[in-house]
Amino acid sequence: MSEASGAGTVQRVIAAIAGAAFLILAVFQYRVLRHEADQELANAADPAIPDYDCAETRELAAASDAHPHAFRDFTDQLRIDFEHRPGPLGTWFMPESTGCGVAVLDFDRDGLSDLYFVNCAASPHPEVSDTRHRTNRLFRRTTSGTFEDVTDGSGLADTGYGSGVAVGDVNNDGWPDVFVTNYGQDMLYQNLQGGRFSHLQSAFDQPESDWGAAACFVDFDRDGWLDLFVVNYTADAEYGHVVSCGFDHGLVSYCGPHKFQHTVDRLYRNETGDQPAAADGSRAIRFRDITEEAGLDAAVTAGFGAVCHDLTGDGWPDLFVANDGAPNRLWVNQRDGRFEEEALQRGVSCNGAGIPEAGMGAVVGDVNHDELPDLLLTHLTRETATLYEGMQGGFYQDTTPGTVLEDVSRRHTGWGVALADLNHDGRLDIPIVNGLVIPCHSGFPFHGEDEFHRREALIRDDVQYWLDYADQNALLLGTEDGLFTEHKTAGGDFTTAIASGRGLAISDLDDDGDLDLIVTNCGSSARCYENRMQKPGNWLQFQLLSRHGNRDAIGATVTLQLNDGSHRTSSCLPQTGYLCSNDSRVHFGLPADVLVESIRVDWADGAPETSAENFAAVDLNQVVVLKQTTGIPAESQHDSAVVQ
Repeated sequence: MSEASGAGTVQRVIAAIAGAAFLILAVFQYRVLRHEADQELANAADPAIPDYDCAETRELAAASDAHPHAFRDFTDQLRIDFEHRPGPLGTWFMPESTGCGVAVLDFDRDGLSDLYFVNCAASPHPEVSDTRHRTNRLFRRTTSGTFEDVTDGSGLADTGYGSGVAVGDVNNDGWPDVFVTNYGQDMLYQNLQGGRFSHLQSAFDQPESDWGAAACFVDFDRDGWLDLFVVNYTADAEYGHVVSCGFDHGLVSYCGPHKFQHTVDRLYRNETGDQPAAADGSRAIRFRDITEEAGLDAAVTAGFGAVCHDLTGDGWPDLFVANDGAPNRLWVNQRDGRFEEEALQRGVSCNGAGIPEAGMGAVVGDVNHDELPDLLLTHLTRETATLYEGMQGGFYQDTTPGTVLEDVSRRHTGWGVALADLNHDGRLDIPIVNGLVIPCHSGFPFHGEDEFHRREALIRDDVQYWLDYADQNALLLGTEDGLFTEHKTAGGDFTTAIASGRGLAISDLDDDGDLDLIVTNCGSSARCYENRMQKPGNWLQFQLLSRHGNRDAIGATVTLQLNDGSHRTSSCLPQTGYLCSNDSRVHFGLPADVLVESIRVDWADGAPETSAENFAAVDLNQVVVLKQTTGIPAESQHDSAVVQ
């Protein structure tokens, strides 16, 4: 063994010991705080009321028209009329309850954000026919600020039983392509330009029939070509998920993941660059399943959410899976095409009490401005939305106990989530989309539906059916002490809406510099919320353009050096949250009294140690385009930025 490699081994051992010691201390602290919180909740509980909120019995906040500086529902104004309507109901086909996602993309490259909604197909029901026409739908934003349905003729009218969606330029031609996860065969659509897409059945080396959930485009080998990570939920060879679960009083509902088989998540390497070029320079798009050779078959999951990002600090993207009712997975990139599962030793397998939670959404951001990634996961009622704070060496600590985040999220089931500065004060905020997974007032235990039931009922009122699964969304705003506070007033229509929410995407839909919210609801209409919050500070948005491939620079990180000596860090990670794909532009909110002194971009391709560029300061409150290689290496002092 060489001296260098021996030193590296010693450093890794020391880091592992330090991480384990820190984790033991964190577990002890967590158990104390969690016990206190549980005891307080138990003392205050009324035995006649369930320990989760039912929307119809909750005292609602005032409507947003009484609060002009709040989120306002402007779906109808935008002319978006997408509905997620699973059915025929009555067999408790499990995918009905998990909802669908939405993607923000500029499919025609006109500089305006378009929306692509994933839909469900008909549910299997032997006694009831359902002729409703359900397809995924593409809405193009017009110069007037409204949207028009351009699904017909686009090639994107997928009729599969859809779940999630990811957007990325897979063949490096400058046009965004679309990947859809389904209950069954997933679909990849190539952007042919001119508003048309083509389904690429031949792009993958073998078919699959898994229940796909989250999907991430990620350049895991940093070769400039976007690879694909697909999180699969559960398998059920016996019932095909057409089965209900009941308790001891005769009622039934959807089953939990513990009743089914866990599955292997799939990693596909993009080998388009290895194909021969045609006369026009184009190449056939090819993905090869490398799950086994990468080592991802070493563990199974019942995954919903995913984060594909460097979570260990070595510059190479890792693969995190939010697992439903089982320990999470963190596949650490070994830089040679292989991954090792290290969630437990790095502190993100379970919460600080060592208890696995029902992971749905997963998002990453720098909450405390230490230039280290923090992870936020949403979970079932009785659990919390859990914040894992990043530490040096790629370790994490659950910092949720005793915070407002714990208090607000305990009585809700969270799905879609974001970490974003919504009010431009320089601190990240948390919007959470909530929706129950058991009927309100049913008395079902969230983790205890232990008996299968084969039932075929006729549900005549779809609207009332889904109201029994309804909840209200939550909005938490970042505070100066690095914590959060609930803000129902600023939430406006977003937090007063009654629905069984699932997906959440963020984008500046009206081009005014702040982030608006797009929500998908299970069994009802999608809604868009305009950000009208009071904003004391400023903003910047960056459109990153990679030169060598991966056009939108998915995985790249932007760091702002501010004149007060602090930093703000954010990454181009559109596929985080729950089943959705966000705007690929990197957004910053900034305090009113600071200026940007310099900009650093750590690009997602090439060797990490040589991938950083510095760019000069820019004026605030604008969209800035940063092109790779138009700045200068990070060691230099002068550079350039291109302003849109």
